Amino acid sequence: MENRILRYFEAEMRAKDGGNMEVEGYALKFEKETQIGSKKWGWLEKIKRTALDGADLSDVVFNFNHDMSNILAGTRNESLTLTADNTGLKTVARIADTSTGRDVYKLIEEGLICRMSFMAIISASEWIWADDDSDESDRREITGFGRFYDVSAVTFPAYEDTELGTRGSEVAVRSFSAELAQRKQQIYERQINRMEKILGGKM
Repeated sequence: MENRILRYFEAEMRAKDGGNMEVEGYALKFEKETQIGSKKWGWLEKIKRTALDGADLSDVVFNFNHDMSNILAGTRNESLTLTADNTGLKTVARIADTSTGRDVYKLIEEGLICRMSFMAIISASEWIWADDDSDESDRREITGFGRFYDVSAVTFPAYEDTELGTRGSEVAVRSFSAELAQRKQQIYERQINRMEKILGGKM
């Protein structure tokens, strides 16, 4: 089942030299395990290196705070290029010469905007469940993406350990309210299954 997610990442992004308002970096990196949410309800997650193989990157925009009324670059006119390499999703954006574009570029250049995120559909993932008596977290591996909608510079992400700046790096935590609800349901169902086993199926 496909589900749309909003993900916040630490990212490597910097203003390019040349005066043409270009920024470049990585919107996501592969194989970086990250704690999603709290220890009680959360999980460890990483994006597999092959997850972008079937992704639809044909119509993606670069914007500010996921505001679709302020599009700053896009793949349609080739002002935004997204390329999967051995590291992750390489992002190069030539920001439009508008008042918003100039402001956002200046803030990125000065390091005042230092976060980014993307919105996409997960088409495939695998869960690895920890033992019931273990203190370890369950693990989720994202093995496939569908359509990407945007990559965005953001001011205040849902989690403060995200980073997008002149020289950021690792994958960080994400916005996941819908996934958290699904996760709680999974834990509830596992608890019911354990109780049924203990009671010999008499529930």
